[in-house]
Amino acid sequence: MSLLLNPGTVCMANGRVIQIDGASSISQVDARDMGTGKMITVPIAQIEALPSTGADREAGTIHEAEWRRCTELAKDLSALLDCREVPRVALTKLAKRYELSVRQLQRIRAAFAKDPRASTLARKPGGRPLGFCRLDPRVDALIRHVIAKHYMRREKPPKEYVVVRAQSMARRLQLPMPSRKAILLRLNQEIGVASDMAREGGPAAHQKWRPRVGGLRVERPLDLIQIDHTRADVMVLSDDRLEVLGRPWITLAIDVATRCVLGMYISMEAPSSVSVSLCIEHVVLPKPENATDPGIWPMYGKPRRILVDNGKDFRSMALERGCDEHQIDLTWRPVRTPHYGGHIERLIGTLMKIAHLLPGTTFSNVRERGNYDSEGKARLTLEEFRQWMTQKVCRFYHQRNHRVLGLPPIVAWERSLTDAAGNITSPPLIARPRDFRMDFLPFETRLVRRTGIELRGSRYWHDDLVPMLRSDAPVRVRYDPRDPSEVWIRRSDGVLVTAALIGGRAAEATLGRKVDRITQARLHAETDKGFEATDRIEAIAQNATRAARGGKHPDKRGASSREANPAEPSPIVDVSIPSHAALQLEEWS
Repeated sequence: MSLLLNPGTVCMANGRVIQIDGASSISQVDARDMGTGKMITVPIAQIEALPSTGADREAGTIHEAEWRRCTELAKDLSALLDCREVPRVALTKLAKRYELSVRQLQRIRAAFAKDPRASTLARKPGGRPLGFCRLDPRVDALIRHVIAKHYMRREKPPKEYVVVRAQSMARRLQLPMPSRKAILLRLNQEIGVASDMAREGGPAAHQKWRPRVGGLRVERPLDLIQIDHTRADVMVLSDDRLEVLGRPWITLAIDVATRCVLGMYISMEAPSSVSVSLCIEHVVLPKPENATDPGIWPMYGKPRRILVDNGKDFRSMALERGCDEHQIDLTWRPVRTPHYGGHIERLIGTLMKIAHLLPGTTFSNVRERGNYDSEGKARLTLEEFRQWMTQKVCRFYHQRNHRVLGLPPIVAWERSLTDAAGNITSPPLIARPRDFRMDFLPFETRLVRRTGIELRGSRYWHDDLVPMLRSDAPVRVRYDPRDPSEVWIRRSDGVLVTAALIGGRAAEATLGRKVDRITQARLHAETDKGFEATDRIEAIAQNATRAARGGKHPDKRGASSREANPAEPSPIVDVSIPSHAALQLEEWS
């Protein structure tokens, strides 16, 4: 569309309607502000056409046959644009070609002269104009009143309830009763931000309708990683395969730039600061999986920034101090904005869909699971599930083309570390991995005493702690809640001391954990045999004692009992019952 800067042309400049008076220079025009009537000088670069009235149609929405007609007519009319007068014979011939009257062609030619685009020539679709309403205005107002009062509520009444209420009100007011179709048509027009605000509440409506035009822009690997937990949609077994342990927890870390899975930690314990710390350790240090399968998981390195949610497990002092110690920027998502963790959420969804292929899966929900026996179908132990998930991450997810990246994550990782000359620059290694892990473990402050260090009802000791006995300054004791067999203390000279468990609650619990299921079953069997033997001894002793007394020296209670019931026979105990049968014995004293 062309805009001719001729005197008298009405157009826009900086949001104001102006009328061009004439050119003042090669880059400016004099114009009159139609709002104030003042003459102003306007740069040509700021001038634009008046906004469309909304009657224009986009070229892509025009039917193919109509579009071919428009383009052919546009070519014919373009040849006539420079003609002041067109012979009527030529107009009649052209009008007949396109099945128009001469008057219709002249109107079309005038519109095309103002806006010489092919879409200007498209014929409007027939039928009732959009927005035309034949319903009685009073009934229309009644329907909208019922929608506002009885539909826009937190109780979320159904649409059919609105239909019934509107028809009932119309009958009572003696107005024409609207049809169900007319009511639902107006109800569907009201569905949007306002209806969700009224029915769902502000947070839910904002979550659904608020624009999310921003995004995490990351250029290099390890610039930003996201960490989150999920419960796997599959049941796992104990190591002896006799017990169903339940659904394991997975802690995952994703590199936003390359979409690579940088770290993973799987256990049966609920998410905690320890699982986050062990996942970060898996991110930063070279993967132990490469020891048995070289090159399977080549990603490692210290991240510059970690983005997590506001869970309690991400708010521990140990995690914050560990990140501060190693210059890692730990940031939290804004509250109630789950879309800020979109990358890790999509990764979790992808891996859980893969896990649904395993026997023992629980699927995504109860309806999808149906009558599938997840516990009965379970086949993998926790360690086998860990190995299975490692293979799926490294040899399935990393190798497949990522929709957003346009290439597999493993390729994105390799290219990000390769310069233009083809030289690979690997991320720097952590010099002291053991110290790095210690910096992320939880800790408590304790005094070193002669009886050892007391922590959570247990005592720990190492001879290297002797120089700290007479100090009144408490020390920082780091521990792993999963393994209470040892704790770690760093001395003032920088030496890290590993103190072993020497007694207390953890020692007793450790001894108890050594009894496996088979041993426990054997112990129970021996206990049962002991009860059978003692019951036999007691039964024989009772029978022998009563036989020996024979009524000669009865005790007082026995005599009075027989005198009160002379016909009652003396109790007889059958001692010939085999040891494996249940004994029906009478209690006696």
